[in-house]
Amino acid sequence: MNFLGIIPEISGNISQWGDFGISVMFQGIFWDIVAEFDVSPYRTRQGEYCCSLCVDAYENGYAEEKPIYYSSRKELWIQHCYEPFLKWANDNLNSSHCLCLQEIEGGGITWAKIKTLEEAKVGSWKFIIPLVKDK
Repeated sequence: MNFLGIIPEISGNISQWGDFGISVMFQGIFWDIVAEFDVSPYRTRQGEYCCSLCVDAYENGYAEEKPIYYSSRKELWIQHCYEPFLKWANDNLNSSHCLCLQEIEGGGITWAKIKTLEEAKVGSWKFIIPLVKDK
């Protein structure tokens, strides 16, 4: 899925398994995933829904916040996935941000970051591309 008014190098994908990522393709090469909003729905015996990835992370000490339980699968998707994505999109996909790309000499290892125009001036990026398309 592409974003209206945003360069085509940035795209989103939602898989049938709940993986939701924002990735970067540049000059026909996959560069990086710049944001993820994955959800792995799990229904408890009490009929509540939660993200099993969050439960596992909390139980194994990788996350400090307790997982949130929702009354419906729909509520889980909206609160855990779509609302954070909407906030991220509003904060990042705008004219004050750009796509910064870097690679190890000769390719093979690439990475991408979305930075403000000011942040992009710091560091050495191979490509700096405004996110908003020219009209």
